[in-house]
Amino acid sequence: MVFNFVSLAVNVIFFAILFIGLLQCRKHAFRAGFYFFLILIVHKISSYFYLPYLHKYMDSLVESNTPPPMGMTYGEFVSWFSFIPAIIDLLAFGILVTGIYKLWRSKAADAQK
Repeated sequence: MVFNFVSLAVNVIFFAILFIGLLQCRKHAFRAGFYFFLILIVHKISSYFYLPYLHKYMDSLVESNTPPPMGMTYGEFVSWFSFIPAIIDLLAFGILVTGIYKLWRSKAADAQK
């Protein structure tokens, strides 16, 4: 009971921080930061739909005795699906780092003039 409350509280705080970051990046016209926070928010929301779908899909594969696509084993199939959240996070951080680098270069070029 306490764990569920703490988990819910942490998720709500995390969403609030992401949303505040999204608003701040929009306010200061930092496009890369805006996309970073937007991707993380969409990723966090989609995980609530993605995981139950994956469980149902795996159960239906096992019940119908159908092998996973592309000749994979069940373990390989699940491991491929577990890489998707990491790839989305990597994409978001890549956008953020690229945007910060471009911002830093433009400020350094302005300081040189």
